[in-house]
Amino acid sequence: MMHCPLIRFLGIPFAFLITISIIAKGPIKKLKVTTFNSYFLYDEVGDFHQFPKDRKHRTEEDFAKIKKILLSNRPDIIGFQEIENETALHHIIINEYECRATVTPGYSQELGLCWKKELGKPVIKELEQLSFRPGLRKGLLAEFNIDGKKVFFLVVHLKAGRSAKDKKERKEQILALKEILPSLGKFVLLGDFNEVLEKKADLWKILRGNLKIKSANYKQKSDCWQHQDGFIDYLITNMDWQPGSFVQTKFESDDGNFDGNPSAEKGLSDHCPVSADLLLER
Repeated sequence: MMHCPLIRFLGIPFAFLITISIIAKGPIKKLKVTTFNSYFLYDEVGDFHQFPKDRKHRTEEDFAKIKKILLSNRPDIIGFQEIENETALHHIIINEYECRATVTPGYSQELGLCWKKELGKPVIKELEQLSFRPGLRKGLLAEFNIDGKKVFFLVVHLKAGRSAKDKKERKEQILALKEILPSLGKFVLLGDFNEVLEKKADLWKILRGNLKIKSANYKQKSDCWQHQDGFIDYLITNMDWQPGSFVQTKFESDDGNFDGNPSAEKGLSDHCPVSADLLLER
């Protein structure tokens, strides 16, 4: 028969392992969420038209730099804008994640979403409401079941440009979002809005509608590349962000101007990833 003190001694690590196992399987209390406009992320595979002409050719060194910055704070969920397709994402992501992307016939800047596999398989669909004419980008919506609770993640990339027509179409896309969001329950809206929302009270009012939404960017300062006038990439939710968790992750070669000088800028992006911690329990 095993001696009692030995049983007690062996029982300590055993109990410790059980405790660790229980903790590991406990409820998920927060998720680190990131959005990133990857600036024509093409992998050149099977692409014989070389379109668009102004896109940046990526080297493996470029992909490595982007991956290092993107994954530096270990995000749980990442929304992407300006990707070629799902395959291109795997150059800047690791096997810990699964990814999906929108698919549009012909050339388009697609949207993508990657998430840690431990979060399970979400239900994903494309939202055509944002693409009310050819050339406008759709939305990408993912429905996760996290500890028995539904949480939606909606990735967007609104119309770019400063013309009156561009601004009108962006406003129409925001009006479409106003109709979509109330039906989602708990959600995170993330992506490139091509507007500094802090300076556009009218657009924020439309987007908010009757919802109590919060931007993780609120009162934060952007100093990434040329977007020093304010953020256009946003993390927005009707839940809660952990105070102080917002971060903008800059590339090492970011000197405030995305102009090809230094040359190390050329294969990267004119945007920086922005991240914040979403509180699932409050």
